[in-house]
Amino acid sequence: MHNVAARQDCGSSFCFDLDAESAVLSFAPQAASRMSVMSHQSYGPLTGVPRLLRLLERNSIKATFFVPGYTAHRYPDTVRAIASEGHEIAHHGYLHEPLGEADEASEIEYLERASPPSKRSQGLRQSAIAHRCGS
Repeated sequence: MHNVAARQDCGSSFCFDLDAESAVLSFAPQAASRMSVMSHQSYGPLTGVPRLLRLLERNSIKATFFVPGYTAHRYPDTVRAIASEGHEIAHHGYLHEPLGEADEASEIEYLERASPPSKRSQGLRQSAIAHRCGS
């Protein structure tokens, strides 16, 4: 593998969505009782992120991780590990809500629900916002 960090002639941005269970629970809350689905969705925060952090560190790369509030509540150690490595933590709603059909009041509620408890309780500062487009 090439050491991308050593290249001076290119620019890139590394962004990761750390949705975990929120990606499923936002549209199928009944999936919470399905062990196989929940186990599959927890792979990212429990196994994938530590691997990514090692890879990013090895290549001196900083990244942005878009983290729903639900995921931050469920995996605070993972989110703290991301922040402690100097990566950006960005807003991703609370439960990865579909915004395509949401009115303005609902969007505000989603953002406010995720912001204070999920970020401040971990000593984190919101630096960016991203959401899914469409439904």
